[in-house]
Amino acid sequence: MNTHNANGGNGSAVGAVLRIEPRWTDLDPLGHVTNSVFLVYAEEARARYLRAVLPEAWSSVVVVHNAVDYHAPVHETDVVEVSSVVDDVGTSSLTTVNVMITAKGPCATVRTVQVVLREAGSGTRPWTASERAALEAASESQEERV
Repeated sequence: MNTHNANGGNGSAVGAVLRIEPRWTDLDPLGHVTNSVFLVYAEEARARYLRAVLPEAWSSVVVVHNAVDYHAPVHETDVVEVSSVVDDVGTSSLTTVNVMITAKGPCATVRTVQVVLREAGSGTRPWTASERAALEAASESQEERV
């Protein structure tokens, strides 16, 4: 998967948009990006985003639910821009939204619920004060840009 950040950086900008050029292996027999690949695109953007927002805890965050709304097909020649935003922060959970667009318009929206695991991975734990502050700051900075 060819990936590029719209800001030209390494994914460290909060709320940065990840640009993805579909590969041949992403396509179904009709030449559209197959439905499961949208989750891969969201995962790539979300992982880079969480690594920037939660540099110490991002690797302890795991997905517990995904919901995908498909709006339009994506073809091999399209460039997909995937944004990541924090939608909600719970006691030990986090909901992110990835919006995917091409030059033709919106193509998919992915809502992902994640939880943060204890150090041993034996269950969830609450967000620390600094983690919650980072997530809330990311969410607030997104709201200011809208």
